[in-house]
Amino acid sequence: MIFCAETFYEIVMILRNEGGVLLRRGLSFTIPNQYGHFLQDILTPIPLNQYQWKVIDEESYIVKDGQLDCLLFPKSTVINGRQLNERITQHEHYLIFVDIKAFQPNISSEIITYEDFLHSTCEFVLLVTDSQYVTIYCKDQEMLNSLYENAFLHEFEEIEYITSHNDSMTRLSCW
Repeated sequence: MIFCAETFYEIVMILRNEGGVLLRRGLSFTIPNQYGHFLQDILTPIPLNQYQWKVIDEESYIVKDGQLDCLLFPKSTVINGRQLNERITQHEHYLIFVDIKAFQPNISSEIITYEDFLHSTCEFVLLVTDSQYVTIYCKDQEMLNSLYENAFLHEFEEIEYITSHNDSMTRLSCW
């Protein structure tokens, strides 16, 4: 585990502000606005095969021969972890908007707000907006810590935990 002074300070401040209860909802950071395997990089700590993945109205492209080709996910769909892994590892991609949610074991109702997320079978939400702004919500605190460390190791920028005090999202959507 990597010790980061800023993370320790942030946790101490949250603990003080929350009366001893750490309310981390997720994580936000930025990725480079370029072609790459960013979904694969972001999702490295996640056991993809343990989930059913719901992809909603995204706009991201497979890159072939240095050019944008077809949509990474042609339509809103539900896929298993193996299918997701194939999609994100076979070709470079260019992310513009991504809305992916992981469910275990069954997909529950639509997730619109953070409260919907909390009361659903959804375990993980990944949103990418404007090609570089990544927002993740995760119920599992250990997995959230792994995602933070992973973002740090991939040298993503502006990495911070999302808490009840700094969460400005009103909808869990990239649109």
